[in-house]
Amino acid sequence: MNLLATFKMASTVVAISAAMALPAQATTRVVEFNLLTASGTINTPFLFGDTLILDTLVTMEAGALTQIITFTVGAGVTALIGQAAWEISTAAGPGPRLVSVNIDIFNAGNNLVTSDTNVVVANRFATSSFASAIGPGTYTLKATGNAVRDASLDVAISFVPEPSTYGMLLAGLGVVALLARRRPD
Repeated sequence: MNLLATFKMASTVVAISAAMALPAQATTRVVEFNLLTASGTINTPFLFGDTLILDTLVTMEAGALTQIITFTVGAGVTALIGQAAWEISTAAGPGPRLVSVNIDIFNAGNNLVTSDTNVVVANRFATSSFASAIGPGTYTLKATGNAVRDASLDVAISFVPEPSTYGMLLAGLGVVALLARRRPD
């Protein structure tokens, strides 16, 4: 087999591997809440590459924040990763002030799957992150906190594919690298 035919075959392997590793059409579903106590359900299952966003902006209301989103995860998803950010303006100043924030994800049996960690505070904002292995099924995102004044909270969750799909992509790239290295000078 000549070098051109080998390169074409390797390119085909990489293209097929990449197509299998990437979602055909990743979607982002945004749930917007403008009340401190709110809930919603997303019926369409999330697939790998999809993202769930909770976008909260509550004005003219203070007190306990409890927001719940029930969602379903489809086949091929083995983990989720996420981040949260909320405004914590100064205690005496104007602007949203949301404190004691906690983000939890529960499975259908109401068992805790993950909770946010690594809270960092900078420039009137707090951020946190979370990650966990999951599988197909129904889950609940529960965000809680205390709105001293208005509340501004954003949570983003990305659904991660099975590691084997990345393995196929890396194997294809390895074949191309090997063939390129073997190329005569």
